[in-house]
Amino acid sequence: MTNKEIVKVFFQKAYEEQDYDFVMEYFSKDYLDHSPAGAKSNKQAVEILKGAAKTFEQVKVEILDLFEENGLVGVRILFQGIHVGEFAGVAPTGKKITFEALEHFKLVNGKVTESWGYWPDMEIVNKLNA
Repeated sequence: MTNKEIVKVFFQKAYEEQDYDFVMEYFSKDYLDHSPAGAKSNKQAVEILKGAAKTFEQVKVEILDLFEENGLVGVRILFQGIHVGEFAGVAPTGKKITFEALEHFKLVNGKVTESWGYWPDMEIVNKLNA
């Protein structure tokens, strides 16, 4: 798979299918997440993804933009899901939520080694509280 394919498939496998074996295979053991989630290994990344799956169910992911330069893959994603677990202090609402996120991944030899991500937490909280 190309770097762009790895990133594209990651969102489907991890968020829609909860296929965490994909993450273990395609993220390096010493993977570093520079976002507030701050995973420091592929195992920690899986734990964070499992937490997201407990917070949002029936997640659908649409890739809006996907580009690569010098081993860095950037992506703009549209997430949709149902809020079933606590998020940023907001108790489960059962609401369907839609939001865009931005992520950048560094890949070396077909493995994700680092990422920088942004979920619009305040926008999500405001939508859940509306």
